Amino acid sequence: MSSRLPPDSLLSRDFMLLFCITMCCNSFIAVFYCFEQWLERLAVTPNWRGILLSAMFVTVLLFRPISSIVFLRRGKLWALALSIITSSTIMLAYPFVTGTHLVGLVLFLRLVQGAALAVFSCCTVAVLVDCIPKGQSARGFALFSFTLLLPYSIIPAVAEYILPLLGGEPQLFAATALLGIPSLVMLIPLAPRLRRPELAPVDQGGTTGQTLWQQLRHSGLFFVYFACFSFSIMTVQAIFFMKGLCSLTGAQPAWFFSIYTLTIIAVRLTGSHRLDTLPRYRTTLLCSALLVCCMLGLAWGPVWAFIPLTLLYGFGLGLLYPLLAAMVYDRSTADTRSLNSNIMMAAFDASAMLAPLLGGLIIHAGFGYRGVFTGTAVSIAICGCSLLADRLRMRTGLPK
Repeated sequence: MSSRLPPDSLLSRDFMLLFCITMCCNSFIAVFYCFEQWLERLAVTPNWRGILLSAMFVTVLLFRPISSIVFLRRGKLWALALSIITSSTIMLAYPFVTGTHLVGLVLFLRLVQGAALAVFSCCTVAVLVDCIPKGQSARGFALFSFTLLLPYSIIPAVAEYILPLLGGEPQLFAATALLGIPSLVMLIPLAPRLRRPELAPVDQGGTTGQTLWQQLRHSGLFFVYFACFSFSIMTVQAIFFMKGLCSLTGAQPAWFFSIYTLTIIAVRLTGSHRLDTLPRYRTTLLCSALLVCCMLGLAWGPVWAFIPLTLLYGFGLGLLYPLLAAMVYDRSTADTRSLNSNIMMAAFDASAMLAPLLGGLIIHAGFGYRGVFTGTAVSIAICGCSLLADRLRMRTGLPK
C-alpha cells in the first residue's frame, strides 16, 4: 500500500529470504527441462506433449487474476505455505504415474501444480515490488531473476549425470520435492511481512475485478505487456524443445542451459548497477534483433556455432528481461505497482501456456525442432516490433 515507507536497501533481509524461497520453488519448474523428451519416450503424441507441457500454465493463467484480487487483500503467509506443500506433493507423485491412464494422471498433476504456482507467484511478486527501493527497479528485477536462472544453470547439468542413478525422470522430479523443506522454514522469519495485505479491502475502497480490468485497459502498458508475452514464448520454447533440437544437431543440451544461464548471471552481476541508466528502448530493440539471429543460428547453423550463439543468447536475455520489467515498474504508481507487475506476470503465464502448444503443433505439422526454433525467431521479432510501437505511442502521445 502507498502509505508504507520505501525500503532503503535492495539487499534487505526480506529480499534475500524471498530470493532463496523463490529459487527453491522455481526448481520445481526447471526440472521439467526433460519433460518433453520423457513423454516422447513414453510414445505420447506431439500434440499431447504440447498439451501436457502447457497444462500447468493454463491454470496459472486462470488462477493469477483470482489470486491478485484475493491474496493481495489478505495475508499471504498461509497461501504461500500451502502452495509450497502442494507443489512438493505433486513432485513426489510422479514416480507413481504409470499405466494406461498415464496421460490423464499427468494432466491432473500439471493442472493442480499450476494453481499452486499461480498463488505462489502472485504472492512473491507482490512482496518483491514492495522490497525494491525507488530508482533500482531494473537492478532489483535483474537480481531477482537469478531465482530462475540458478536452477536452470544447475539442475539440467547435474540431472544429466544423475538421471541413470535415480532411475529416470519421474524419480528426478520427486527428488526436487526436498527443496520444499527449506522453503517452508524460511517463511518463518518472513512471516511479519507476509501477514500484511498489499491492497485495502473492497469495503474500504479496495480493488475489485472491475477495477483490475480498468487498470489493465488504462495503464498505457499494452505494448509492453505484449512484448513480454512474445519474448516469453521464445524463452519457453527454447527451454522445452532444446533437448529435442540437440538430438538432431549433435550439440549437448546441458551446455546450453549452463552456458546461457551463467552468461545471464555474469551480465546482471557485472552490470546490475548500470541497468537503470541504459536507454530502455534502444537497448531492448538491439537485444531483440540479436536474439532473432541467435534463434535462427541455433536452428540452422553449424554445430561449432552452438556455444558462441548460446553465449549471445544469454547476453541478450541478460539485458532484455530486467529492462522490460523495469518499464512496467517505472510507469506504475505505488498503488498500482503490485497489480501491474502481476499483469506482466500474467502475460508470461499466457505465453508459457501457448508456447508448448505451438511447439507441438509445429512438430506435428512436420517442421520438426528446427521449425520450432524458427518460430521463436519470429516471436522475438514481434517483441521488438511491440516495443517500437510503444515508443511511437509515447512520442506521439496517442491515447492509452
